[in-house]
Parts: sequence; C-alpha cells; structure tokens
Amino acid sequence: MAIISKYPTINNYRYLVGHCEYGSILHFEKLNVKEELAVTLRAIRQMKGLGYEALAGTISQSNLSLLEQGKIQATLPTLVKIAETLDINLLTLLALCLAIRDKEAPEHLIKNAQKELQGFIESGGLKIMEDQIQDGALKKRSRGTRADAQRVSAVVELKKRGMTQAEAARELGLPTSTVQRYWQKG
Repeated sequence: MAIISKYPTINNYRYLVGHCEYGSILHFEKLNVKEELAVTLRAIRQMKGLGYEALAGTISQSNLSLLEQGKIQATLPTLVKIAETLDINLLTLLALCLAIRDKEAPEHLIKNAQKELQGFIESGGLKIMEDQIQDGALKKRSRGTRADAQRVSAVVELKKRGMTQAEAARELGLPTSTVQRYWQKG
C-alpha cells in the first residue's frame, strides 16, 4: 500500500481491505468490471480531494459521471489519460480494481504481477516485443493459418445434411467461429 499511503484517508481504505498486509479480503459484493472501476475512481478522486473539473480535458464530465456510476467502460487510452491526470500509476489504478474483483489486497496482486513480469522477461518476452517493431512502427501481423480444406468440406457436408452451425461445431469439435467462417464457403 506504500504507493498511496501518503494520503490522509488511507486508514479508511485499510478498513475496507482489512488489516493483514497480504491476503486481505475487500468487503464488497460481486461487482462487474465497470462498477469496480467506478468504486476505484471515486475513491482516488475523494482521497485526493478532486472534483470532476480536475479531469477536464481528459474526459468529458458526462462520461466521467457515467464511468463513476458504472454505466460505461473505459478504453485503455482513456484509463491512461485518467491515471496521468489523477497522478496515479496506471498499474495502481488497475490493481485497485482487480483487488475488488479478486477480493485480495492490491499489494498482493502487484507482487504476483511482478513475478509474472520477471518470468516474461527471463523467457525472452521483451525481445519478442522488440521484434514486433520495424522502423519505429508496428510490424504487420502475418495472416492466420489457411483454412483446412478437409474441415471446410466436412462443414459444408454437414450443412448440406441440414445441421445447424452449432451442431456441426459439436460434431467436428471445432469452435463455432471457425464453423461460421467455413459455413459461408459452401
């Protein structure tokens, strides 16, 4: 919790989280992702003593209101702008939202993420990311795999027999999205 402990109302947050350093449970009922973000944004703004006007130019007042009511979702670029404007690290903002969902202390989630990040780095993930950039721009992604002619003909055959897409997917053990693509070919 060291990330936000400089704020005077942190004890109120501690009350919500519990008093264990790790593994504490947030005392919220099951919320959806939009509501988790709403709770988090309200808390951050309240802790910092900021009104809607603090986010002027970042997000419209009506959209902020809808976000804080849990009625709309935010895109990643919007979350980045909001975090920057509120002077809070985006990872902190996300950890607080996830803490509600997972009923875990945010610092525990950050610690687990740190381990995953280390594994990603040690496995060469940063090199793979670097390889996705060419001349300062994102490389074009290669096409997906070509349609398997046998699978296409099997889907077409089941279609001719009068099966539905869902039935064909179950029969062939294929994802329904794949069957839908193949369905159009026959």
